[in-house]
Amino acid sequence: DGSVVSSHPGDEPYCAQILDDRGMSVQTQLAWAYVRPYGGRICSGCHWGSYDKKGYLSIHTKALYNWWY
Repeated sequence: DGSVVSSHPGDEPYCAQILDDRGMSVQTQLAWAYVRPYGGRICSGCHWGSYDKKGYLSIHTKALYNWWY
Protein backbone atom coordinates (compact mmCIF):
# COMPACT_ATOMS: atom_id res chain seq x y z
CA ASP A 1 0.00 0.00 0.00
CA GLY A 2 3.05 2.31 0.07
CA SER A 3 2.74 3.35 3.71
CA VAL A 4 5.90 4.07 5.67
CA VAL A 5 6.80 4.50 9.33
CA SER A 6 10.45 5.26 9.99
CA SER A 7 12.82 5.93 12.82
CA HIS A 8 16.15 7.59 12.15
CA PRO A 9 18.44 10.29 13.55
CA GLY A 10 17.26 13.88 13.41
CA ASP A 11 18.77 16.40 10.99
CA GLU A 12 19.98 13.64 8.66
CA PRO A 13 18.68 13.47 5.09
CA TYR A 14 16.80 10.36 4.03
CA CYS A 15 14.98 9.07 0.99
CA ALA A 16 12.25 6.40 1.07
CA GLN A 17 12.07 3.56 -1.41
CA ILE A 18 9.15 1.10 -1.44
CA LEU A 19 10.17 -2.47 -2.28
CA ASP A 20 8.10 -5.46 -3.34
CA ASP A 21 8.41 -8.96 -1.87
CA ARG A 22 11.37 -9.69 -4.19
CA GLY A 23 13.27 -6.58 -3.11
CA MET A 24 12.61 -4.75 -6.37
CA SER A 25 11.86 -1.05 -6.27
CA VAL A 26 8.19 -0.20 -6.71
CA GLN A 27 8.46 3.50 -5.97
CA THR A 28 11.29 5.83 -5.02
CA GLN A 29 10.85 9.16 -3.28
CA LEU A 30 12.12 11.87 -5.62
CA ALA A 31 13.32 14.34 -3.01
CA TRP A 32 15.36 14.12 0.17
CA ALA A 33 13.49 14.74 3.41
CA TYR A 34 14.53 15.61 6.96
CA VAL A 35 13.08 14.99 10.40
CA ARG A 36 13.92 17.20 13.35
CA PRO A 37 15.26 15.59 16.56
CA TYR A 38 12.50 13.83 18.53
CA GLY A 39 10.25 14.10 15.49
CA GLY A 40 8.85 11.47 13.21
CA ARG A 41 7.17 11.04 9.89
CA ILE A 42 4.30 8.82 8.86
CA CYS A 43 3.33 8.42 5.23
CA SER A 44 0.07 6.66 4.39
CA GLY A 45 1.00 6.26 0.71
CA CYS A 46 1.51 8.58 -2.20
CA HIS A 47 -1.40 10.91 -2.79
CA TRP A 48 -3.63 9.00 -0.37
CA GLY A 49 -6.61 11.27 0.18
CA SER A 50 -5.20 14.04 -1.97
CA TYR A 51 -8.38 14.22 -4.03
CA ASP A 52 -10.90 14.32 -1.20
CA LYS A 53 -8.63 16.18 1.27
CA LYS A 54 -9.42 13.60 3.96
CA GLY A 55 -6.36 11.34 3.92
CA TYR A 56 -5.77 12.09 7.60
CA LEU A 57 -9.09 10.42 8.40
CA SER A 58 -8.15 7.04 6.93
CA ILE A 59 -8.17 4.05 9.28
CA HIS A 60 -4.72 3.01 8.03
CA THR A 61 -3.14 6.38 8.84
CA LYS A 62 -4.73 6.38 12.30
CA ALA A 63 -3.34 2.87 12.96
CA LEU A 64 0.16 3.98 11.97
CA TYR A 65 -0.13 7.11 14.10
CA ASN A 66 -1.31 5.15 17.14
CA TRP A 67 1.49 2.61 16.70
CA TRP A 68 4.19 5.25 16.29
CA TYR A 69 3.05 7.70 18.97
